[in-house]
Amino acid sequence: MTLQVCSHAATSPLKLIDATEVRADLANRREVKYAIQGMDVGKLQRLLEINCDRQVHGNPLHANTVSEVRSIYFDDAKLSACRANLDGHGVRRKLRLRWYDSLLPNHTFFVEVKWRNSRITGKHRFEFQSAVPLSELSYSQIRRSLEQLMPPHLLKDVLTNYDAVVIVEYKREHFVTNDGLRITLDYDLTYYDQSGQSHISARFPRHVEGLIVLEGKTPIGRESELRRWLYPLTPRATRCSKYVLGCQQIGRIMASEL
Repeated sequence: MTLQVCSHAATSPLKLIDATEVRADLANRREVKYAIQGMDVGKLQRLLEINCDRQVHGNPLHANTVSEVRSIYFDDAKLSACRANLDGHGVRRKLRLRWYDSLLPNHTFFVEVKWRNSRITGKHRFEFQSAVPLSELSYSQIRRSLEQLMPPHLLKDVLTNYDAVVIVEYKREHFVTNDGLRITLDYDLTYYDQSGQSHISARFPRHVEGLIVLEGKTPIGRESELRRWLYPLTPRATRCSKYVLGCQQIGRIMASEL
């Protein structure tokens, strides 16, 4: 794609590194989630290692089988993206800023616009570089820079989701089946309220005890195949938005709304 950048972009502390936008495996897929409460993580790890191949991401010289994922979710004052999920809207979008393996973001991070159209999901993903550690920039500076640098067809997502709501943190392990299905194992969920913060804040963590989220990422039409790779486990697929759960954890929505 041809990226059009506003003429003010040279003054931005951020630089768009990778504008590829859509990887083939992120373009159109089904996501099936299983929320499991109170099970030992080690048992799930062993089950997936038996049934699948473990994937390692990052620098092969410093390979780590566990990624620490942190995302800031943005929304409007009415929490429209959160409530679209709660209300089961078939067409919805959400904006997040993501980084890996450090409590606060450093120089490299990603901006993602995740979308859903009925049962199909996908996301636009961009890699950015910051001239200073991103945690040193205010949210106002980050927003202004993204308004300059995001491609025009996604600018509305930045403009309408102007409030930083919550940081979602968790550990993630990646697995792939021998016929190409992807499964992730997420656990140790922690949330950090960003309401009213001028800068990215990792103070006052709120931990979610005992929740494990298995996610299967499959090509369209192959989602029913996931169960055989989880055998003998027989979990029920469920809605489980980490962002929505985060809004409940920080008191922005009531537990009864989940």
